[in-house]
Amino acid sequence: MKTWQTAIIVGSLAASAGAQDPPPDPPDLDAWIQQTDFGTGQEFQIEVGSEGYSAVAAGLPVGEAGARFELWAKGTAWDDTLYLLDTEFLNVYSPEASIVISSEDPYVQSDPDSGSYVKRTRADRPFTVEIRVAGLLDPTAEPPPNAAELNVFFSAEGRNYDMLTYSGLGQDPYSLTGDTYGNRGNGDETLGPLYHELTGGDCGEQIYSIERHAADGVPAAILAQPKIEIWPLSTATLSVDPADDTQGIDAMVFDDKIPPLFLTMKHLYPDSRTYAQIYSGTEVVGTVGTVIGGTERKYGTYYPDAEPTNVPQDENVSLDNLSLYADADGIYTFEVITETPFFPEGERLMYVTFEVDRVILVRGLIAPRE
Repeated sequence: MKTWQTAIIVGSLAASAGAQDPPPDPPDLDAWIQQTDFGTGQEFQIEVGSEGYSAVAAGLPVGEAGARFELWAKGTAWDDTLYLLDTEFLNVYSPEASIVISSEDPYVQSDPDSGSYVKRTRADRPFTVEIRVAGLLDPTAEPPPNAAELNVFFSAEGRNYDMLTYSGLGQDPYSLTGDTYGNRGNGDETLGPLYHELTGGDCGEQIYSIERHAADGVPAAILAQPKIEIWPLSTATLSVDPADDTQGIDAMVFDDKIPPLFLTMKHLYPDSRTYAQIYSGTEVVGTVGTVIGGTERKYGTYYPDAEPTNVPQDENVSLDNLSLYADADGIYTFEVITETPFFPEGERLMYVTFEVDRVILVRGLIAPRE
């Protein structure tokens, strides 16, 4: 249970109030504040000055049940009556809030218990947001709680990233709107499955916040603010011209050595293994082929021996020796496979099927020499 002490501002003690029932055992003081804790029933007397204004600290920690503060004073000169000049009730609320973002990628940056951490996912994959709020006051409490004591505010912002640099530097955040955002009371809630709401494509971040409302001179404060990064889907193309990746080789027939080709891979996920393979025959999903040397790329902590990175990667690979993998005539399939936390068994980014036909037919007549 969280408790704290509060400052009480005491006004002029001129005996202008009517006589009230005094405490059962009034202290030997001219003026004092009687503090009564509602949770324990414990009482404490706080001496105050008899003129002007002064600030005093509560004699007992104010607990969740609250406390009553009564300002008592004796009359002046011949008047020995005890007067109750003022009464204040103080409720203590200490809202606690947490946001847990879960995705299929176990990656997390910073300590999740801190309330400010980073998760990530891919643009086509779902995630969930769990909200927990506690410590707000009961609406039936007396005196009636204000809005800040009854609710916290849950909201979300988006920020688009540059698709070339994978950075949000210089990009302004914008509010995400929807039925899921607004005031929250005590309780647990799970939102999802959710998909990204970015307005500028499939690359950016979404920031979730729980804020305590401003009240009684205390400014609003962020209680929890994690975010999730959204990365685009990976792509791959195979072309005969590195300056024009639209010139594919699908359905081509090679009657000689296969020419140099160029593999362009974009937005490879920060935790991934991507490679090209080739096998004999037409394309069949799930076929295990021969990995083409020099095409394998590994990134992130998903593969401990890989190059570390927190953003997607783009790669250009020159293929000069495909003929070594297609040394007999026939139909071949070239595929690019990527393994990620979402599909560790691998997904196919692209494929092309081509034919190798090196048979040379010579038609002619051999006649004896005269």
